[in-house]
Amino acid sequence: MNIISARSPQWADKTQTAINLWVTFEVIGEVPFTARADDIEDHGRELYRRAFGTTGQDGEFGPVADFPAPSLYTVKADRSSVLSAACQAQIYAGFQSSALGAVHTYPAKDKDQSNLAASVLSSMYPGLPADWTTPFWCMDGNGVWAFVPHTAAQIQQVGVDGKAAIVSALQKNAALQAQVKAANTVADVEAVTW
Repeated sequence: MNIISARSPQWADKTQTAINLWVTFEVIGEVPFTARADDIEDHGRELYRRAFGTTGQDGEFGPVADFPAPSLYTVKADRSSVLSAACQAQIYAGFQSSALGAVHTYPAKDKDQSNLAASVLSSMYPGLPADWTTPFWCMDGNGVWAFVPHTAAQIQQVGVDGKAAIVSALQKNAALQAQVKAANTVADVEAVTW
């Protein structure tokens, strides 16, 4: 493609591996174009070389402008997503309960939570035999996972402990999200971590 002219170079990314330009090509006219040093097209590599020059400030089309800083709104939205993912990861990592007499770890992904809710509900049916148990997946202190029988009282305690762990993570997330919402600067937002 024959390049007629180019203008307004600006870094396309934080790592400065690509340059955005407005380029006028002989056939198609002026279009936005992102040039890379390792572009698959000859004209892309040529535009990058000509725009960058030797320092990024002495190219043929003027100094390459900085990559635009994200808006406070964008930073808040990104941090909110990061916090929500961290909350989900904490929940999905499981929780501990001493319902069996010793500390055991229980899974808490969506299916695990459904299975636990069903087991707790089953334990509350009227007229259960005195020796009623339900097997539930858990890990002992030695790291061994197994289906272990739980009495009605034990599975109900696991349910209480699981709910407490999930609510704790959700409350932490809500508090951190409120901090993000109230933040007035990018630095304030970035200071909010899980």
